[in-house]
Amino acid sequence: MNKPTLYADTNIPSYLHYRGSDPKALEKQASTRQWWKEERPFFEVFASRVVEKELADGVFAGKDEALAEVRRLTYLVRTSAVRQTAERLLDAHVVPETVQDDAVHLAFAIVHGVDYLLSWNRAHLVNPDTQAKLAWFWATWGMRPPLVVSPDTIPKVALGENIRRRD
Repeated sequence: MNKPTLYADTNIPSYLHYRGSDPKALEKQASTRQWWKEERPFFEVFASRVVEKELADGVFAGKDEALAEVRRLTYLVRTSAVRQTAERLLDAHVVPETVQDDAVHLAFAIVHGVDYLLSWNRAHLVNPDTQAKLAWFWATWGMRPPLVVSPDTIPKVALGENIRRRD
């Protein structure tokens, strides 16, 4: 039986290797590290060159470790279908035009049939409004979106939850 698939947004490796003292960031780091250690083995985890580029362009302590982490993952290929899907997501206002890379991350997951997109981006990705817009996108375009979750909202094997996608 194949493992469920997951696309890791840029902020996942960033929080894994966060070096700072902000209490909210430290909470996210602890949750991310716990998920990565305990639950990640139950998933096939992917990233993309876009994730790598966002990390490389950033200026933060832990950047080298975050880049090394993401480079150990399998990258999904950026195809013309990924570009077209990102454009459709932006045109449909699933995410704002000002955050085009968020549309690209979603497009990778949609085009490659990924089950989950793991992110801490509650403003544009991990929220009920975006999930509702993705359901509309699926109904309109016939392209199955991922469930967009954070390390604290994704179903967990350790809690006896079913991690298999049901459509």
